[in-house]
Amino acid sequence: MILRFFYVLATLLFSTTVAASLFDQLTLPNSLKRSQQVQYSQPYQCIQIIDEFLQAQKKDVVSEVSRVSQIREKSVTPSDLVLIKQQKSLCYFYANNTGQAVVTLDKMLAKKNHNVPLHLRQQTLLIKSHILAQSTTLANFQLAQETIDQVLSSIDDNTYNPTANGYFALKIIAGEIALKLNDYQESMTLFREAQKYAAKTPLTNNAAWAAYAIGYNYQQQNKLTLAINFYSKAQQKLLDNKDTLNGLLTKKMSQAYIAEDNFKLAISFANQSAQYYQNLGNKLQLSDSLLALASMHRKIKEYNLSLVYYFNALDLLKVFDEKNRLNTVYFEVGKTYLQMGNFSLAEQYLLNAEQLFVSNGQSRLLLEALVHLANLAIQQQHYDKALARLNKALTIAGQLNNSKNFETVYLYLATAYEETDQYAKALDSYKQFVRYNKLSNFDAKKAVPVSNQHKENNEIKSQKIDQLQAQVTKLKQAKHNLIINVFLLASIMLIILYLYYVNSQKMKLQREEVEQLEDNYNLHPNTGLNNINSLKQYIPTPLQEARFYSDWEYTDKQNSVHSCAIINLDFLQALRQKYSLSLVNKIETELGAYLLLQLNDSERLFQLNDSQLLLIRKVNKNYDPAVIANYILDLFEQFDCQLNFNKDISIGMVSHPFLFKYPTAIDSKKLLNIATLALSGATQLSQKNKQNSWVQLSALTYTQPAFFHGDIWNRSKQAIEKGLVKVTSSTDKNDINWL
Repeated sequence: MILRFFYVLATLLFSTTVAASLFDQLTLPNSLKRSQQVQYSQPYQCIQIIDEFLQAQKKDVVSEVSRVSQIREKSVTPSDLVLIKQQKSLCYFYANNTGQAVVTLDKMLAKKNHNVPLHLRQQTLLIKSHILAQSTTLANFQLAQETIDQVLSSIDDNTYNPTANGYFALKIIAGEIALKLNDYQESMTLFREAQKYAAKTPLTNNAAWAAYAIGYNYQQQNKLTLAINFYSKAQQKLLDNKDTLNGLLTKKMSQAYIAEDNFKLAISFANQSAQYYQNLGNKLQLSDSLLALASMHRKIKEYNLSLVYYFNALDLLKVFDEKNRLNTVYFEVGKTYLQMGNFSLAEQYLLNAEQLFVSNGQSRLLLEALVHLANLAIQQQHYDKALARLNKALTIAGQLNNSKNFETVYLYLATAYEETDQYAKALDSYKQFVRYNKLSNFDAKKAVPVSNQHKENNEIKSQKIDQLQAQVTKLKQAKHNLIINVFLLASIMLIILYLYYVNSQKMKLQREEVEQLEDNYNLHPNTGLNNINSLKQYIPTPLQEARFYSDWEYTDKQNSVHSCAIINLDFLQALRQKYSLSLVNKIETELGAYLLLQLNDSERLFQLNDSQLLLIRKVNKNYDPAVIANYILDLFEQFDCQLNFNKDISIGMVSHPFLFKYPTAIDSKKLLNIATLALSGATQLSQKNKQNSWVQLSALTYTQPAFFHGDIWNRSKQAIEKGLVKVTSSTDKNDINWL
């Protein structure tokens, strides 16, 4: 997480129980300064410089006292050797050779050299714990914790007393380990303590590193706004633009913005990170930044630019012979060509990646490669190849035992079997897909858009209900205590009975108030209609009754659909501008009461927000939308109240299931988004023609669900343009602008 602390630990020395500083005595020899300069950019050159120095000084090791002599000034002491070995282990770590880094440190720790000061041994333990926690290849968080506990125990028994810089590094490393162990609270406490020590070292970048560490903690908890805030603070506190924190900050900020789907800012910070590592000369870190940029540009469909970054990263990784990472990049290039529709190059790179994954034993990536190759074969109508690869992938999925892997493989198997007219196998594969889909999404909950206007009110009501429930619980306890006291305090029986009666009345009133609030929580305050909260409870049953069936079972058994009509009350805006709030509220109340009386058993009515209603009606799948629309228009036209005004409304309609052949493909949330798109078209017609209008969107019978993958609003507009979604309207549908 924090590479720069290695440098701090290798150069900032800690005080012993005596207040004296040994910094000047324990600085690395001048001939090794070059090793520190190239430790990030050329770690193996750093190791070579150190090895050559140690070979030259092999027989010239003297005591600390002897080196005061001019003759011995170029010799090394045991303390020098410890510092040099620490620097060497850090260089191994920067070269991604964690195993050798830990071995180098363990050899030093195993030696019982009484000539080496205690603080250098503790410093070795700190470096080891940090490497074990941060390694990408040999991470061992428990051992890292045990290692740093040795340092903490020596502080507790007063045998070791670090300086402010030393305490700062200690707290940061301990916080890193706690974070790796998912103990966010302990990690945050340690980072906050490090922040206090950073304030005692104002001439360093410690304050910036502390802010960065706190931000990273928040990012791990997915609190992205707080994370970005602290990353910005870290940037403001940076005193040295050459500090490696610059690269880490921009990389983490890029990742945070990716999580927020803000690719513009994510790409901007990723570019800054890449520029920093290029200037630093750290090609490994630069390759990571290029791979991140490639992935982001692929997500926004800038495929050519994505390939440029992938190939640049490949050139860098070939220099380091990073085989596992090279294999992954070949795979990503193949996936990119597949998305571009360049099947020949996609197959070339994916096959190459498959062979490399097999030889390196990378099972998870091999499974992904086989699935992508199968997808490629299906698109090329080479179904035998696709089935062979998918069956091989199924075997690997069984070894990995992951529901998500099974789900993906069975979905492609169903497609391949269907295309080869093996319908029994296709049906069986699709059933398996549904089964594993339910397993992998067992805890997922479908979200329904909530009106911003009522969010705050609903939260307040929820809090009030909780408070009243707590009061009811307390009153029950009081009642229980009073009953016991009846038997113990016979002399004050009348008082106890009186108190019992009073508390019972209070409980009754509180209970009634709770019940009333619970009822109001699910109703719109003006119309009395079921609100968005009731819709959440209603939707999972009738609008998703197909979830317990396969698509084929559902379409065979069902001959009915649910017509869903979002009704925009255009006339309310004019009334609110013309009349008082109390009068408009009264009209809304009358309207709600009127509409409730008109509903029959096959209809449900909900108020989405102050201006929109949702009517759900169970009908035959071949119903005429004009009948539903005219029914709604007549319903409002017949509404009679004390004011005479035009009942201007607009209606957007869809049916559930939207794709009758694939009822589980589009959930309730996406369905309402499509209905809102229909409503936007109806509103345009109403405004242009100065009359009540309606629009229905319905998918063609054989429209594939894959077309609606992604942002449903934009995908639905594209489907309208391509003729995959039929538009039916009360007037000329060509007057609708779907842009």
